[in-house]
This record gives sequence, structure tokens and C-alpha cells, in this order.
Amino acid sequence: MKKIAIGVTLALSVVGCSKKKPQENKEPPAPVEPTPAGTGSAGGSAVAVAEKPLVGKDLADKYMKCSNAIMSDIEAFKKDCVAPEYKAHEMDEGDYSGFDALAGMFASMKKAFPDFKNSPQLVLINGRNILAVNLSQGTNSGPLAMPGMPEMPASNKKVGTLFFHRLLIDDTNKAIEEWAYEDPTTFMGQIGALPPKAPAARPAIEKGWDGAPIVVVAADDDKEKKNLEVVKNLDDAFNTHKPDAMLPLMSDDFVESDQADAADHTGKKEAEAGLKKFMAAFPDAKVTADNRFAAGDYVVELGTFEGTNTGDMGPIKKTGKKVTMHYAEISKLKDGKVTNLWRFRNGMAMAMQLGLMQMPGGAGAGSAAAGSAAGSAAPKK
Repeated sequence: MKKIAIGVTLALSVVGCSKKKPQENKEPPAPVEPTPAGTGSAGGSAVAVAEKPLVGKDLADKYMKCSNAIMSDIEAFKKDCVAPEYKAHEMDEGDYSGFDALAGMFASMKKAFPDFKNSPQLVLINGRNILAVNLSQGTNSGPLAMPGMPEMPASNKKVGTLFFHRLLIDDTNKAIEEWAYEDPTTFMGQIGALPPKAPAARPAIEKGWDGAPIVVVAADDDKEKKNLEVVKNLDDAFNTHKPDAMLPLMSDDFVESDQADAADHTGKKEAEAGLKKFMAAFPDAKVTADNRFAAGDYVVELGTFEGTNTGDMGPIKKTGKKVTMHYAEISKLKDGKVTNLWRFRNGMAMAMQLGLMQMPGGAGAGSAAAGSAAGSAAPKK
């Protein structure tokens, strides 16, 4: 599971992470007033206001309706989907509050990507938490304005990226808080905005997951509890730097899909090689799980990675710098083993902390070093 790849990336800023005991399959205390119901995009109509708290599949349906409303009917989205005290955490970038900031962000995206759409791929319901993977697609046929950067002209290139977010929903079935995880580098690479020497970014995703949207509601049964234990055991083995203890917990055809990497990694041999390479680069590597949620065959872990780069990473020489970054991982399990792992993280922030890249718009001293990397060093779980 821990494949914190170190390739190139851009970045924004780093949000500190509090260390706390992971909450496994437990929902947080109910907020005083409202909590989330979804964010997303493209097509759809007004969403009806529920008179009582929705649960399970009904809550997932509300989320998908709100995902449609955000781009097609912003007023309906404001009225039915977002609580007045809505707060968002763009992990390792920054926080913002209120509907206006959210609406402004999507207005900017719609200007740059008139055909932008957001399609839920996986929607997990655990208590008042919605844990979802979405596919964002569009064509950059309009100017793109990003915070702190000059407006970029249209590239007419297609984008297709996955992002993950956790939404906390209140008793009026509105989103009150959001935690979003995605990689800006992949997005920038797909529209052709990375430095010339930067390694290739993951190609634009054209097709969604088979069977999407996949909806799973937590049952809090023995299977889910065992799945949580498997993921915890993987963390423990990673933190004690024991790859040999991690591999038996993966299926032979294990697939790791780190969204900040250029491609997926398949099989235990690749997992073992990545783990050893990464642990050599970060001998003190450690992950701290802040929350774990189970739903059916899936476990979501939200946590923090810490490590000091005191070893070389392939062609990139050791920097001696310490890294702290957030991640979200979704593990799919079968018969007590992880078959698939999807990781969401801000690779830009990691490259900046290592001194391999400067803030977008600044001088590119770090980008050459980052761009010289032939690949990434990474732990895989």
C-alpha cells in the first residue's frame, strides 16, 4: 500500500496533519446542523430536499443527483446539496469555506472545459460518510485561470483524471465538510503545462470503471472487520520496514494504481521492488492512519506519510529533506488479500518539499532535477 512515488510534480502548499488514533468503521459525532451530500458535475436537474436523514443506497442516490446538479443547475446544488457552513480541505493545498468559493472553482473549470463532466465510479456509504472516486473529463478549449498563476490559453487537449473525496453529511442530507485528494501534476501534464523535461504524466482516462457507478453500503459485519485488520497489518509491516510481511497480504495479480504515477503496477514482484527502492530512499518512512472505513470488499484509509530522504532515488540524488504529506488509499480485498489499491495524493507537494520543484510560476531550478528522474521510487501495498 505505501507507494508514495517521488517522480516529478508541481504543487501548491502543504497542510499540516494531526496525528490521531484511526477510527475504524466509526462515524464521527453528528454535527449540530447540516453535513454533506456531494460534489461533482455535469448534466441533471434540481435535487429534492429530503425531510429526514437518508441512509445507505438512498444517500448514495442523493450524492449522484448532486454530482449532476453542480454543473447543470448551480442554484439547485446550492439549495439542496451544500450546508451554509460547508468547509473544504484540498489536501496539501489549502482550505476554503462556503458555497461561493466552491461555485467559483467550478465556474472556472466550466470556462476552461465547456464539456467538463464528473462521473462517480465508486460510492461507498459508511454512516454519515460518503467516500467516492470520481472520473473528471473534458477538453481544454477555453482559457484556464489557476490561483497564483497567469491565465493559460486553451491547449485543446483532453483530460481524464480520477479524484477521491470524503464527504461528511448532516441530518438535512447536505455536505458540511469535504476532504479532497487529487494530483495536480497529472492534470497539468495532460493539458501540456508541465516543464519540457518532466517525465510523462498518466494519460487521460477515456473509459470509466466496469459497472460504474459501483455503490456499496457498509454492513459492519465480520468480513468488513477482517478487511480492516488486513489493511492495518499492511501498515504495521510497512512501518517496521518488512516487505516480506506485506507481500503475503497481496493477491498474486495485485494491481496498484497511484494516480500520481504515469502507469499502474501489477504483481508482487513489482510491489517488492518498489518497496525496497522506496525504503532505501526513506529509511525512516512511516504512515499514520487517521481514519479507516470499510464497506463490503473495500477499505478506505486516510492518513499521513512522513519520511526523510537520506538515500538516492534512482537518478535523483538524496536531498536530505523531510516530507510530510496526506494520502487516501482504497483497497479492494478478496479472501483476506488486497487485489487492488488506488492511491490519491498530491505529488506536486511532495516534489516541492523535496526541493525538486518550485511553486508554479516561479523559476524552474527544481524542475530540471525533477525532470531528470527516469522513474519513481515507491512503496507498494
